[in-house]
Amino acid sequence: MLHPITLLLVTFWSVPSLATSRIRLPVVGSNPSDVAITSMSLTDQRRVDPFTKDGRARRIMVSGFSPVSVCRHSHLEAYMPPSTANFEDEKFAAYGLPNGTSQSLGLKGCTANGAPRYCSSKTLPLVLFSGALGTSRTIYHSMLQSVAAAGYFVVSVDHPYDADIVEFPNGTIITGVDINDAELDDALTTRVEDIAFLYQELAKPSLRTQLFPMHRHSGNLPKTAIIGHSFGGATAAAALQQLSYIRGGVNIDGTMFGSVLRTGLNRPFMLIGHENKTQETDPSWKTVWPQLKGWKKEVEVKGAAHYSFSDLPLITSVLGLQDKLPAEVEQVLGSIEGYRMMKLTVAYVTAFLNMALKSGSEGDFVRADTEFSEVVEVS
Repeated sequence: MLHPITLLLVTFWSVPSLATSRIRLPVVGSNPSDVAITSMSLTDQRRVDPFTKDGRARRIMVSGFSPVSVCRHSHLEAYMPPSTANFEDEKFAAYGLPNGTSQSLGLKGCTANGAPRYCSSKTLPLVLFSGALGTSRTIYHSMLQSVAAAGYFVVSVDHPYDADIVEFPNGTIITGVDINDAELDDALTTRVEDIAFLYQELAKPSLRTQLFPMHRHSGNLPKTAIIGHSFGGATAAAALQQLSYIRGGVNIDGTMFGSVLRTGLNRPFMLIGHENKTQETDPSWKTVWPQLKGWKKEVEVKGAAHYSFSDLPLITSVLGLQDKLPAEVEQVLGSIEGYRMMKLTVAYVTAFLNMALKSGSEGDFVRADTEFSEVVEVS
């Protein structure tokens, strides 16, 4: 059986090469403010990387997104770092994706030139994000930029060896390994340990200043939630179960594993599924639902597919490819127009975050339900 991404690539056979100019992916949602974007590596010297055989310390890559009220200097940030873009473009080109796709994209970033000009001393809530197995964190960065624009510090994580490629600032490249079903529990444990280490590092104001350079940071960590797509959704559930300082989580389209199926959760948790991804079709969702003792919600997005909840639909729309793709692509990206799908995803993610970390109100869900008829509340 073809991996969903492979199926996507196979069907791009008829699309011509792209021009060399960089194309900006837009910020979507009701708060299209400017966002500062940073990336850095973190090394956990107290933990041996379980994927290696040489006893080296575990390293992760993270990207930080923070809203900027007044942006005096902006630039077009590369959507992916150079080796990652080459890797993805070579992989995609083998199946006919337009040459230079990954390298042609950019995100508008706000630049902190010289001495920092703090745009705010207000502590914003923190959102951690973990993506799908075998997938780079970068293919969610347009979505996460839009979440940050709604008033959040956002940090995305690459978990080396289970992402297809991780590129470090010193040029080190780690490509993914095959993780079989028997190894998923161990991979999940490693991801939760990555999240715990990241949170520990974020407790240092100096680290938060590096990730969110245009904000003043106190010694207190902000309220925190975790969002994950696919295997990242399982990570979100497991992290919420094991790490008491996380206040809520969202599983976007991910089957769940591990002890959370038995013990459940007592904090806010949301399930977002593509069409026909519900408790009736995913046994893990059906098993965990009665064990969710806090606020909970499950929604199904009609017309969506598994990778609808990434940047890919928006990319195909911005590049003018969505109407040119064969019908088989809908099995991967769904049938919802790319900009609308991104707006929908950001609306429901931020509705949850606003409820769990800010207002306590479900009013944003009511507004989103009115705007997006594709979304059906299952439970």
